[in-house]
Amino acid sequence: MVEYEYAKAIFELAVEEKKTELFLDYFNGLLDVLSTSKDFYKFLASPLVDTKEKIRGIQKVFNRLDSTFIQFLCVLVQANRFDLVEAIEEEYKKLLSDFNSILKIEVISSEKLAKKRQEEISRSLAKRYPDKKLFIENSVNPKILSGLQIICNGQSLDLSLKNRLTKLKNSL
Repeated sequence: MVEYEYAKAIFELAVEEKKTELFLDYFNGLLDVLSTSKDFYKFLASPLVDTKEKIRGIQKVFNRLDSTFIQFLCVLVQANRFDLVEAIEEEYKKLLSDFNSILKIEVISSEKLAKKRQEEISRSLAKRYPDKKLFIENSVNPKILSGLQIICNGQSLDLSLKNRLTKLKNSL
């Protein structure tokens, strides 16, 4: 994945310069600007616009940002990869979470979990991932009849009643 390689490059620079959180803030600000100004995003992502003109636009709009981050944006423009900036930001966030030993876990349930149940799940997952700081997010999906789905590191553990019934049906 090309976006991972770009994220890794800017992340390594951020670590070296001790600016990992600052660069995450820059990514967030950049995406805010691009989401509110679709024309500016199209301008930067368009292969029809001259590269030097795009770089001048970046330097003008983002002149208050760190020079390393601005240079990174210029590299994306020169490589015609600016259209990957959102995916690069996602990969950067993953790298930062790994660097800070944070593990994001999504717990999907049929209804909002009670605080006590969230704490039980948190304790159970903490045993499984003792060297990580867990960030557990509960989302609701009414299609889950009962039980939970736990998504972590791209893997899903389906503990829902629907999944159990499906397994039972398939075994018969």
